[in-house]
Amino acid sequence: MARHTLILPGDGSDFAHWRHVARWLWALQVPPAEVVWLTEHSQQGSPDLFAPAAHPTAIPEPSTWPAAPALTVPRPWLDLAEQALLNAEPERFAVLYRLLWRMQFDAGLRHDPLDPDQVQMQHWVKAVRQEVHKMHAFVRFRPVALADDATDAQGPLHVAWFEPSHHIVHAAAPFFVQRFANMRWAILTPQCSLRWWPQAPNVEALAHQGIALKNAFQPFKTRPGVLSWGPGAQASDAPAADAGEALWLTYYAHIFNPARLKVNAMRKEMPRKYWHNLPEAQLITPLIQTAQARSAAMLAEAPSTPLRKLPQSTVNKC
Repeated sequence: MARHTLILPGDGSDFAHWRHVARWLWALQVPPAEVVWLTEHSQQGSPDLFAPAAHPTAIPEPSTWPAAPALTVPRPWLDLAEQALLNAEPERFAVLYRLLWRMQFDAGLRHDPLDPDQVQMQHWVKAVRQEVHKMHAFVRFRPVALADDATDAQGPLHVAWFEPSHHIVHAAAPFFVQRFANMRWAILTPQCSLRWWPQAPNVEALAHQGIALKNAFQPFKTRPGVLSWGPGAQASDAPAADAGEALWLTYYAHIFNPARLKVNAMRKEMPRKYWHNLPEAQLITPLIQTAQARSAAMLAEAPSTPLRKLPQSTVNKC
């Protein structure tokens, strides 16, 4: 029977908070089987109508915690656990705490790659890293004429829509900040929305935009630029296609090489679940269907004149 029901804030991906809770559980020597892990989002999004109401356990101040043996783990494990929490699997909290608990009693477990819990954590981390990579690759910006203020109204605002499978929006943000540091952009997702203000001198400058200080961050020390985040959005909030997108589709169709088509490899790198948000996806099926005929036409039009051989004197010099 569970002794403690814990409701983590938001989607539960805040590693610092999870670590704080895990330390408190260890201080009380609470076994993993006696803990139920929930999140605020899971309670709000799809509550179980037939389950009794959750009564979360309040966590007291650390100064009141009882003394307990030191809690130690390898440093690399903390980095992996932080990434694993970004996975959307509801069982990740329980598995990570169980693994943390077991490592305190079995030192050999810390370096056992075949342990089921370790294997499961690695799978979650791999899925998170892949999803971050997919977000980097499949975000498509569309320009919108929007002037916010005198310090940040240079050029259009480029808006993109993306639907991640895991809680990786913040983890993927540094890539866009680095690559599009001089461009005004926003990325909308169902989880949260990101906004980059390239000309904002500091976080305080966004106060008149209604952005709280806790929801903004200045990544560069020597230049302006502030990243802010807010609530999630819907696909209808993203802008529609524009003339630039039509130009991109024309370019995409012309660089397609039917002779080098590998459908299985393409689907592995660009799974179908992303297609509905990619403008070029509308061209994939017709390009695949005509690839064989186009390859045959290219071979038929190839010159039949044999290549001249290099002079023997040139070959001897190689």
